[in-house]
Amino acid sequence: MKNNIWKPFAVTLLVIAMLMGLFYMPRIQVGDTLLRRVNILSEVQHRDEEGNIVAEVQADKSEGIVESTFDSTVTKIEKPVFVDSIPEGMTAIEDFSDGATPVMDKFYAALDHASSRLVRVAYYGDSFIEGDILTEDLREYLQQAYGGSGVGFVDIKSITSGFRQTVTNKNSGWNDHNANDGKGKRFVSDFQGINGRYFIPNGTASYELKGSKHKYPAHLDSTDVATVYFTPGSGLHIEAAINGKEMESLFASNGEVQYEESTYTVKDMHVTEHYNEDSTVVTYDTTYTEREVHTSTAVQEQGSVASRSIKQGRLGSFKMTVTGGSASRFYGVALEGNKGVVVDNFSMRASNGWYIKDIPMSTMHSFARMRPYDLIIVHFGLNVASSKQKDYSNYISRMSGAINNLRSAFPNAAILVVSVGDRGEKNADGQMHTMRGIKELISYQRKMASDCHVAFWNLYEGMGGDGSIGQMVRNKQANLDYTHINFAGGKHIAKIFFDVLQNGKENYDKRK
Repeated sequence: MKNNIWKPFAVTLLVIAMLMGLFYMPRIQVGDTLLRRVNILSEVQHRDEEGNIVAEVQADKSEGIVESTFDSTVTKIEKPVFVDSIPEGMTAIEDFSDGATPVMDKFYAALDHASSRLVRVAYYGDSFIEGDILTEDLREYLQQAYGGSGVGFVDIKSITSGFRQTVTNKNSGWNDHNANDGKGKRFVSDFQGINGRYFIPNGTASYELKGSKHKYPAHLDSTDVATVYFTPGSGLHIEAAINGKEMESLFASNGEVQYEESTYTVKDMHVTEHYNEDSTVVTYDTTYTEREVHTSTAVQEQGSVASRSIKQGRLGSFKMTVTGGSASRFYGVALEGNKGVVVDNFSMRASNGWYIKDIPMSTMHSFARMRPYDLIIVHFGLNVASSKQKDYSNYISRMSGAINNLRSAFPNAAILVVSVGDRGEKNADGQMHTMRGIKELISYQRKMASDCHVAFWNLYEGMGGDGSIGQMVRNKQANLDYTHINFAGGKHIAKIFFDVLQNGKENYDKRK
């Protein structure tokens, strides 16, 4: 009988040889997707994106997250002027102030007065904070610590209304426009508000806003003030009501020049330097004095941004009806207290943040007068990072313009750049690792903060660095795209961020 036992072994060896040979074939790209390389040894080898074997790899303890490497020489910067002392495991805020006083001290000083006045925080970001994710919990932590109530600024219309948990927003009769529409389409850049959007009433328009009764109801269910922000057109009439009461006239345009009266508080900072015998600075004494400024600003028919407020204790809901004034533009409504802290969520899906540079300075100054901020957070990067890009100098060149405009319009506000967080992608062998380009982008964002003399916080390091988004996915705190966090993840990162801010406040108290 003929023995053919060698044939299965021969076929097996042939298949193995063919599979190993396939590894050396050029990788095929279908559209924007680069197909994975065939590698039957992927479980026992570490290879980089190009297929080269890596001798040593830094990896997450449970998920083989490969650390990206990059040439940081292009982003060399001077050491930050101030870095807070921190407990082990915390990532400190770096302060690139160009003066004797840290940038963040403006915010920390404001918190000292939160028991008697309102401290406002503006948080700009992309889809990472969409639907009030992260900001809802940061707001709650700050309100628990320093008082305050209300959800802050809310757009007239929003694509997140269906899943946002902190507020209920009902509206009808509005044409919406935002910076994502792009110039030359429906969007007119000069019309946008501080939120990068504007809304035009179409005939009779209505709007209703209620703070949540389920998510943090102690701070969101009722507050003190409801304020609508708009640019009036001829014939505009606004009626409004709170807590389900009868509608009353809030604004009526009669074609004449009207005046917006307001009083706001300005903090003047005074720094005294103390020197020792060799003329080196030993200590700084920082004091603050407050003064009230009364303004009377003309509101033309097609002119400046205006605001109208309704004030009442335990204000739970706001409703308005808009008629006439087809040339009017509305931006949003804010629910907030008379004191404590409030955080405004300014999210813009799929944005790189450049639109902030195009917000008219006249509009920014109007909001700075009516709605001054003590801290402005700028947090973008998800839509900028690319595994194929290492040089982000063009991005930060344009983004620096946005930062400098914010500094100019809000000179009393601390500006804090928050870096992009961890983002995962699969390499040629199907292993999840931190996307190439993330660390490069962070180094450029840090340089941008240094060049603009603002503060910087490395979220990537703060959330755990390499593999942290993978760990959040396993903890059901992030989505399976290894990019976006969910509400549970937002609370997790908000607590980390809040602790960092609290640590900065403690450092400020010691210096003071």
